[in-house]
Amino acid sequence: MPGCYAVFHKQLGDLTLLEPALHRLHRHHGSPVRLFTRNGHAPLVELIEGVEFVRPPALVRLEDLYCFDPLSKSAFRAWTTPAARRHLIIPERRELRWFHPLLFQRPETPELGNTYVAEFFWNHTPVPDSQPFRMPRLLNPPADWAPNGLASRSFVLINATSGWPMKSWTTTGWSELIQHFPGDFILTHGPQDWQRTRCEEIVSRSGGKARIVATGLREFLWLCANARAVLTVDGAASHLAAAFGVPALTLFGPTNIGQWHRPGPSHVAVRAPVDKDGVRRLRRLASDPVIAAAEPILRGGSDFSVR
Repeated sequence: MPGCYAVFHKQLGDLTLLEPALHRLHRHHGSPVRLFTRNGHAPLVELIEGVEFVRPPALVRLEDLYCFDPLSKSAFRAWTTPAARRHLIIPERRELRWFHPLLFQRPETPELGNTYVAEFFWNHTPVPDSQPFRMPRLLNPPADWAPNGLASRSFVLINATSGWPMKSWTTTGWSELIQHFPGDFILTHGPQDWQRTRCEEIVSRSGGKARIVATGLREFLWLCANARAVLTVDGAASHLAAAFGVPALTLFGPTNIGQWHRPGPSHVAVRAPVDKDGVRRLRRLASDPVIAAAEPILRGGSDFSVR
């Protein structure tokens, strides 16, 4: 039967960056891509045009299956899903396991290097395409995904923490940035206690100019799509803002900026300084360069760049 499956069980931001490759598959096969991913990602899949969220087991035999991560869970899903051909596209050769060549025809394992992740997957998706790479795009979330009681859309969204503390900026830096600019600042955070505590400290230091809004994924997606701007550490909020066309400022510490950021007209990145051991740590990033980079975003200018 014509059509294809796709398999991807990595994180929310990674799935956002996969959208151009999924769009390429949709255009090639001429029917919606049936995507196996984490159950919690279903709201995001609703916003990816030409893609359908499917739950296992799959009973319909399709022409092709494309797996975009090296996880054992994804390999098992590929093995148990009926498809005439199975393809594996992963960014690091070291991630290849002994069972992958048994399940997939000629696994694609080119090295990622400094390539932007979204472009890497688009480049190596093994279907012909005459169109050039484009940035990830998402549909606008429905209005009823807005958090309860959020009457105004004139807010700045701050996603101050990541799943990894090393990717989080200081509470002092965030509070100084908030105090520098006028406006309504909304903070979101993940489920871990330290993330909530850090955001509460930022709010307490911001002089009443910031508040925390509790969110599930639908509410978080709505906030990213409807904010005046998104200020965030390296993570899902940065990729979502870019996909929704919302101006964003992203702070980078030790992660590879080339892989996770593509500068655009309103997509700015600030990197922490290099320590003596050659590592960039966000705790060493002062507030002044961040405030300077946020000026054109929050005051309506147009001098966007990577700094």
